Amino acid sequence: MTLPAPFTIIVPAHNEEAVIARCLEAVLADAPDEGRAKIVVAANGCTDRTVAIARKTAPEAAVLDLPQGSKTKAMNAAHEHAPDFPRIYLDADVRCNYASLSALADTLRMPGVMAASPRLEMDLSRSNALVRAYYRVWLTQPYVNRAMVGSGCFGLSQAGFEAIGDFPTITGDDIWVHSRFRESERRNVSVDADGNRVFFTVSPPRRAIDQIRVETRRRLGNEEVLRLHPSPHFSGSNQAGDLRTALNSGASLVDVAIYLAIKAIARIRGRFVRPRSGSIVWERDLAAREV
Repeated sequence: MTLPAPFTIIVPAHNEEAVIARCLEAVLADAPDEGRAKIVVAANGCTDRTVAIARKTAPEAAVLDLPQGSKTKAMNAAHEHAPDFPRIYLDADVRCNYASLSALADTLRMPGVMAASPRLEMDLSRSNALVRAYYRVWLTQPYVNRAMVGSGCFGLSQAGFEAIGDFPTITGDDIWVHSRFRESERRNVSVDADGNRVFFTVSPPRRAIDQIRVETRRRLGNEEVLRLHPSPHFSGSNQAGDLRTALNSGASLVDVAIYLAIKAIARIRGRFVRPRSGSIVWERDLAAREV
């Protein structure tokens, strides 16, 4: 019997007691009994039950209990416990099954592929009308549809990791990886070799105010990467043609107006919350983490 090719799953987690079990259970539900990937949970700066729940849910995983709350430093610490490539990074508040992660790893073994993500699916069932309108536009934009890498799940091949090394101390880890490589070196995987769906599921904010907070952090994180780690592959801001694509894909003029309004508010808000120390406050949607 030939065992599956190995890879490593790294789950950074900061005070994720509400969702870490859901994340790990989604991974383990269809995992093989033998030859499964090594899981490393990089708990960082946790003051809740994240570590205990992770150890109970995935006894075979390496669960790190790191004192400092830093996502990128936690991911770097996990590298010391990650024996195999490809390495796949999975946020604790998203869900992805093992079959999708394995298919992603298969893609990352292909020559020339540096980074990849499964297809992104949004669970908008608990979001209000304003948030749903925002994502009807956002899901049509170039960042999502042109070899996206990020938004909660991405992987690096061995060649990709060796090209960029450890993560710098930044907020936008996904946009940093996305912008390190040409579009031809990135993949967005929607089906496996047998035609089965490959995807991961994100639960976006329920309320517009929480979406504005998330968008503010995203904007500040992008500005930080652009300032400290410029790249010719960095995706720019929306163009008029991008919004026409949204309209042609089923979004309404009202949806576009809501999308632009949330973007504008986040841009204005970012001017007031931008830290003088250079350290961005990690604003996140706590309501979306309620199980």
